[in-house]
Amino acid sequence: MVYGYRLLRLKVICGWIVFVCTSFSLMRTADADVSLWIDGLPAPIVVSETPGDGIKAVVVEDLKYHIERMTGRRPELIVVGADGEIPVPSIVLGEAARRLGAVPLHETATGDAFRLLTDGGRVLINGETVYGVSHGVYEMLRRLGCDWIFPGEEGEIIPRRESLAVEPLDIAKNPAFQTRDPWVSGVWASREALAEFAVWKRRQQQTLAGQPRHPKFLGGGHFWHGLIRNNRELLEENPEMRALVRKADGTLERSWFQLEPTHPKVEDITVAYIRGQFERNDWPHDKVVTLPAVSPNDGGGYSISGETIDAGARRVDPVSGADDHTDVLVDLGNRILERLEDEFPNLYVGMYLYSWHADYPARYEPHPRFTINIADIMYSRYHSLKDPRSASRAYYRGILERWADLHERQGNPLSFYGYNWNLAENIMPYSKMKIWGKDLPYYHDMGVIGHNNQQDNAWSILGPHDYLMARMGWDIDLDWREVLADYCKLAFGEGGPYVEEYHLMLIETQEAGGYEAGGFHSIHLIFDRAFVEAAYRLFDQAKEAAQTDVHRRNVRYFRQPVRALELYLDYRDAVTAFDFATGLEAVEALLEHLEAARKENEHMVTQEGNRYVNLWLKPLARDGVKYSTGDYRILSEIPDELPTLIDPHIKGQMMGFWHPELQDANRIKTRTYSSTWDAQGLAPMRQGAAWYRIRFDMPEEVPEEGIGLFLGGFEDTAYVWCNGEYIGDSGRRFLRPAPFDLTDHIRYGEENLVAVQIVQRTWCNELWLGGLMYPSFIFAGPRLDEPAPSTETLYRPLPGGAREPITR
Repeated sequence: MVYGYRLLRLKVICGWIVFVCTSFSLMRTADADVSLWIDGLPAPIVVSETPGDGIKAVVVEDLKYHIERMTGRRPELIVVGADGEIPVPSIVLGEAARRLGAVPLHETATGDAFRLLTDGGRVLINGETVYGVSHGVYEMLRRLGCDWIFPGEEGEIIPRRESLAVEPLDIAKNPAFQTRDPWVSGVWASREALAEFAVWKRRQQQTLAGQPRHPKFLGGGHFWHGLIRNNRELLEENPEMRALVRKADGTLERSWFQLEPTHPKVEDITVAYIRGQFERNDWPHDKVVTLPAVSPNDGGGYSISGETIDAGARRVDPVSGADDHTDVLVDLGNRILERLEDEFPNLYVGMYLYSWHADYPARYEPHPRFTINIADIMYSRYHSLKDPRSASRAYYRGILERWADLHERQGNPLSFYGYNWNLAENIMPYSKMKIWGKDLPYYHDMGVIGHNNQQDNAWSILGPHDYLMARMGWDIDLDWREVLADYCKLAFGEGGPYVEEYHLMLIETQEAGGYEAGGFHSIHLIFDRAFVEAAYRLFDQAKEAAQTDVHRRNVRYFRQPVRALELYLDYRDAVTAFDFATGLEAVEALLEHLEAARKENEHMVTQEGNRYVNLWLKPLARDGVKYSTGDYRILSEIPDELPTLIDPHIKGQMMGFWHPELQDANRIKTRTYSSTWDAQGLAPMRQGAAWYRIRFDMPEEVPEEGIGLFLGGFEDTAYVWCNGEYIGDSGRRFLRPAPFDLTDHIRYGEENLVAVQIVQRTWCNELWLGGLMYPSFIFAGPRLDEPAPSTETLYRPLPGGAREPITR
């Protein structure tokens, strides 16, 4: 690992930015600065009509607030009417500014463009709409030194000034992405935090609440829930309209989770929905409307009917290992558009490019009005799509190149649904600075209209790259390194260079290993104790260099992910040493640390972090303590490295992979909890099963007590045999421990064999994991009074289509 990463820049670049393509900056070097100070008071704000109580009023009040915070004096608001005289000096907004020459030079579909200029001793700010005026106001405030590095009052950068003046300027600007609509789920943040985030969005010139998105931007996404709910009676009468899926026992059923995309009546109810939308909203038939009408529900479960297979491309998605469904959904969208193109000539229909429908179609050319929203959740979250160290991102880039070519040939609209955080492990150090810096220009160049980036409220980790994404939404050519340096200077003052160096070290470290597996499972491969020590040194230096309490507070906020990493490594060191009690203490300490940081500032640490700690980390330590202490004790620690059989068709149970006489001497061995399938080159095996054969000796003289198997965590379902006898299965329980009672099948004074079949990916979990993933052991103590987690009957097929249960 690399820790001595050199600083690429230490000082903030000041001066004029010339905005290429999306804006013009016309400097008037011959003019003097425009003073906004008269007789010891700030210049008035001038509007042509009373702002009312909408966005106009909010922006005017916020402008007053910032000027008062800067100068200690609150500016007057003057309403001049259509022909009223406009005083000098003044800050003139909206229609009154237009009268004096502030006419936007761009047209957008979203009303974002603005003009900010100085003329005749006044500052003039006007926009295509009130939203453009709002963006212009915050452009001026930024040029006065204001900024907003995270939501809430603590994230405000408002410099104190004895007076106000702005340089002569003439800026006409429109955004690089016409939709810039990041959002935070209400599940992950309080109402107050969401309100503060909305203010941050407005100040960072993002798409505002109530502002229309670009009409060809594809919002929504997981659409079929509503279609199923609103057509339940029809779907009950016609079950063939529902997706055909295979159950765990091998039988087929029609599910209520997804639809059958090839069925004509599914096309019919989708068409009826679209017509209903036009009617309910009283839209003219030629209105430009974009609907996610062929976007399935989240979570897999797509149809495997003969009709769907025949309509598809018969290919497997290499990242998920599942049958790819892109073609059947494009075909459905094409049929709907062809059916409605005369009735609704400006209708656009599309889907999320996501999950098991995330490719480019192999059989069907998308209709020119078929659209996608690119949701890149399936690929490495540690790498840019331009990074050759990521195999999954290389595949993703190939997909995007084909959609970009389609956009260039026939104009299909493209949208982007990004993710600002590292999903399950969003309490660990992480950065998308370089990823956004590389990827956002790529999306822009391929023709993406905009983004509705899903964000998590964890600004001590995500703050710099959230800020970058907001800024690049307007100025796509910004250098991510320069923005990082600016952000660190704003947030940490004289301590900024050290926090900047921390982020550069973090970026290099998370990329360099080339690890892609999701969840917490790559964390110990990417980061070690040396990284923690180097990070602490940098934050200590930042604290020492910082000159104000605010900057020292921010250093403390942004240091906390390093402490979370240290506690996670404590947990991992303990549980992999089978010291589950110490591991449980580390988990509790981690939860207490997160809660304390959240109480200090809710925006710094996500509420979602606690859920994942309790879901993926705590059960192993808690249940490990239960079966290794007190009345229980560990008899045999199951080694990390185990003989492994690959079972791609899940037929090993019929081929005797569980039999004790099967040889193990020359089997391949895979590591279970010290590594990942990704790191061991097994990542593409996303379906099928893996078998582990575990041999252990049992003493001849043992107390009369129960013997059990504890499996610490796996993906997804474990089936267990002991000495050739079938014990039972865990049921689907991704990463949750499962105990099994072996007592009746143990051979005392002999070698015993436990065979474990881990059936892969019965649901959508995480990227490139697999098999047994957490420490496991054989234990003794009171016999389990609970049965094995499940005793699902396994069957073998017989001639003629009959089946019989497998008993051994």
